[in-house]
Amino acid sequence: MECVKFTISVIVKNRFGVLARVAGLFSKRGYNIDRLSAIPIDGTDESEILLTSSGDENTRNQIIKQLEKLYDVMTVEIISMQ
Repeated sequence: MECVKFTISVIVKNRFGVLARVAGLFSKRGYNIDRLSAIPIDGTDESEILLTSSGDENTRNQIIKQLEKLYDVMTVEIISMQ
């Protein structure tokens, strides 16, 4: 399978430790994070986390499934692939 870079947008509740749990999910499973940024969404109690990583289709699907299982995660979406 082809390994490609991809960027994932994760909308989360803006609570203590959420970013650490998202990053911890990657480290526990041996996935690399190439780029990570987080910004609060104005007028809400939510934040958007943008992650860039790389992997094949199975890796991308597994990352999305695992992120969606986290309690404070609202939505997960792949926004670009290179």
